[in-house]
Amino acid sequence: MNFPDLAPDLGTFAEITVIVVSFLAAGVTATFSIGGGLLLIGVMGVLAPVTAVVPVHGAIMMGGNAGRAFVFRRGLDLPIFGAVLAGALLGALIGGQIVTTLPAAALRLLIAGFILFSQWGPKLRLPFGRKSFFLAGTVSTILNLFVGASGPFITALLAAVPRYDRINLQATAAACMTVQHGLKIVVFGLAGFAFAPWLPLILLSIAAGFAGTLLGAKLLSRFDENQFRSALKWILTALAIYMILLVILKLL
Repeated sequence: MNFPDLAPDLGTFAEITVIVVSFLAAGVTATFSIGGGLLLIGVMGVLAPVTAVVPVHGAIMMGGNAGRAFVFRRGLDLPIFGAVLAGALLGALIGGQIVTTLPAAALRLLIAGFILFSQWGPKLRLPFGRKSFFLAGTVSTILNLFVGASGPFITALLAAVPRYDRINLQATAAACMTVQHGLKIVVFGLAGFAFAPWLPLILLSIAAGFAGTLLGAKLLSRFDENQFRSALKWILTALAIYMILLVILKLL
């Protein structure tokens, strides 16, 4: 049976894998508040052309995070979201001037390096307050333009807010990342990236992601989070190392 092409430069196996991983990634994030974006970009970094990884991942994640924000909307913290939104606008203006000048190998290494840092590096914390979250919005949006998945940075900050429960964390993080990924689409679109050929894959991945979000919302309190995060850490580490090896092998 022949499947229609959903994206340029991808085979049927890669297209189906991205859709399935979009479902799993959304379920992971809806269940554990973190990890799905890195899982998806790690897989896409292996399967997709490197110049398409960040913009296409951003389009999929914008839809996925919008769905998660809707599902958990009762927990949205509007003041903090507003501060991150303002910072994100500044970050997009700054990052948009430099992100498209990086070569493909550097982008792949940045993605891999960010994954490794997010799993093994020190956990960053900022003082609470709107100014801090404005700064976090600026920095994480610039980071998002480069490496595609800065969700762990924002989520780590939000998770430390004393009054937050998991619903607050889910809703506010999802709303913040929806804005950041949306701005990333604008930046890459203005830089000339052609989203239209990728639209079938993006839409199917978003639909799969929303189904994963609904499942994850039901499973929110049923998993041992420590065991899962440990397994996810090693999976992401293996993907990052593989991406680095791809760059090294191309240079040899």
